[in-house]
Amino acid sequence: MTHKVLIADDDTRLLKALSVRLQREGLSTILTSDAYQALDRTRHELPDVLVLDINMPAGSGFSVQERLEQIPEIAHTPVIYITGMDPSITKHHDVARHAFRVLQKPFSSEEFISCVLEALRFREEIRDCLVIGDDTDDPIF
Repeated sequence: MTHKVLIADDDTRLLKALSVRLQREGLSTILTSDAYQALDRTRHELPDVLVLDINMPAGSGFSVQERLEQIPEIAHTPVIYITGMDPSITKHHDVARHAFRVLQKPFSSEEFISCVLEALRFREEIRDCLVIGDDTDDPIF
């Protein structure tokens, strides 16, 4: 099974560059340029990892994650934030505590790929730990 990674960023050059790098690693990519598209595509395509820019049109990466956490099938999907914001701002945001990682722009291709692969391994570990209850579709730890 090919793993899917959704990348949401309004910088189209960065989107294409990150997509090419992930595809070289054998991963499938879903590219979006705003928060609305990120929500919509995530709901329909159920990616294994989300890479969200913090500042983008139609909402922030934080708002995307907050909404997706309400959907059981997506709630445990690792989120990697990418941002050019000052780290002191992002580390104090409540939602950032739920992120798998925050990568400060500019970051290297190697750092990005390593982070995504680590998030995929984490995702597999989470799947292995989930137990589905008999009377509910909600995952139980």
